[in-house]
Amino acid sequence: STLDFSDGFTVITGETGAGKTLLVDALTLCLGGDARSPRRGSEMVAAAVFLDANGSEISLQRSLTSGSRLKSALNGIPTSSEALRATGDQLLALHGQHDSLQLKSRSDVLSLVDSFGSIDTATLNDLRHGLSTLRSEQSRLGGSEEDRSKEREFIDFQLREIESANIVSVDELENSVEELIILTSVREQQGTIATLVELADGDEDSLLDRLGSGVASLGTVGAVGEAKTSLSEAIGHFRSILRELRDVADNLEADNERIDYLNGRVEQIRALNRKYGGSLESVEREFVVLTERKEFLDSATSRSLIIQDEIDALEQQLVRESARIRSLRTTTANRLTHLVQEQLVRVALPNAQMSIEIDGEDGSDIDIQFRPNPGASAGSLQAIASGGELSRILLALSLVTASDGLVTVFDEIDAGVGGNVAQSIGECLADLGRNRQVIAVTHLATVAAKAQHHFVVEKTVSEGQTTTLVRRLSDDERPAEVARMLAGDGAVSEALALARQLLSGPS
Repeated sequence: STLDFSDGFTVITGETGAGKTLLVDALTLCLGGDARSPRRGSEMVAAAVFLDANGSEISLQRSLTSGSRLKSALNGIPTSSEALRATGDQLLALHGQHDSLQLKSRSDVLSLVDSFGSIDTATLNDLRHGLSTLRSEQSRLGGSEEDRSKEREFIDFQLREIESANIVSVDELENSVEELIILTSVREQQGTIATLVELADGDEDSLLDRLGSGVASLGTVGAVGEAKTSLSEAIGHFRSILRELRDVADNLEADNERIDYLNGRVEQIRALNRKYGGSLESVEREFVVLTERKEFLDSATSRSLIIQDEIDALEQQLVRESARIRSLRTTTANRLTHLVQEQLVRVALPNAQMSIEIDGEDGSDIDIQFRPNPGASAGSLQAIASGGELSRILLALSLVTASDGLVTVFDEIDAGVGGNVAQSIGECLADLGRNRQVIAVTHLATVAAKAQHHFVVEKTVSEGQTTTLVRRLSDDERPAEVARMLAGDGAVSEALALARQLLSGPS
């Protein structure tokens, strides 16, 4: 269903269990709160609130379909729940017994004080932004002169390390490894040849010498003689091959000093690669970067000195501006405390004491201290006050700080009170409704009678399905509802007469 609220003070009433808080639940949902799952037989939970902001309509919408995630929209455009809440908080204040949205954080209290005192913090914010910008630039320049000096020293070390390596080309590592493999292979071949020559013909007891001695002892007759001749020729041929092999080994160039140099060079280049990016290309790039950074640091000193002078000047201005803002906030907090204290009697907190405490260089460390009764310990409002006390304090604050345009919703702010106190709360809500739209969920007839507009929540059951209806009461229907609130469903003529009397009183 769609509800269209008028300006001024509106109440929502209904029997216990009829669903009076349905409106509050819907508004909470639209302000970024959680949603209940669709009830059995329903496919979707959806709520939307349309607010007037200086002549322009703003809509806050939330919806939850079975099996899907909660969706948010601002003016029909999908958005986040945080963005929805930020917009809604500027236009609508929702106060329940257990959730005082406007006092959830110290920043809320600070905003309240600044707004009430018309405290302009633009200069303070500009100074902070300016300081932040200058400090960022100072950091980009390398920080302080000491920081830059340390960085320059380290860069000089890195540049010397790279320069001292005397890199020939980006292919030097690959070329050095290839040459090292070849030279190492040559040295290994020389060793193998020397071992073979030594074994075969190295001394008088060598293999060939012993073989020659054996052949010499053979006879010379017949086939043995022929074999002896062949063996002697073979031994001579083998010695000839060994001489050729020895000559080859002598001609191989295996420069041990070159091999040692290449081993050290390869390790040096690999160490540079590990340190500066993994390749000689990256080492070269890093050398360029380091060179440019050093040149930048060398030229940064003069600019840094200028920036430091600007920082010093802004810091002095910030100290003065912070002191000025703190003074304004302290004065405003004291005045607001005095005015709210006067209203606490009207909202059924006659013995309570409240104060707004200011601390910090600019007074931004702020807290509302609350003492519910004489002799009780004072403490932070959110920690000490009950849900009902929080709501009534907010009503007192609203009476003092009321501004046009803000929609204010109270959920059973009158819980736990009655009699003259309830009448006083009703009068406070009516006063508040003179310059803003006020909506209150109430169970008290004396509060309902003070409203300009009245909605009633009714629950019906048909074919096993429960339906909640909200409808606006006409002036003729209001006495019966107020009488029901006074005497229950069996309203007698006395209750009806009293209801008419309450409704005819000043609102």
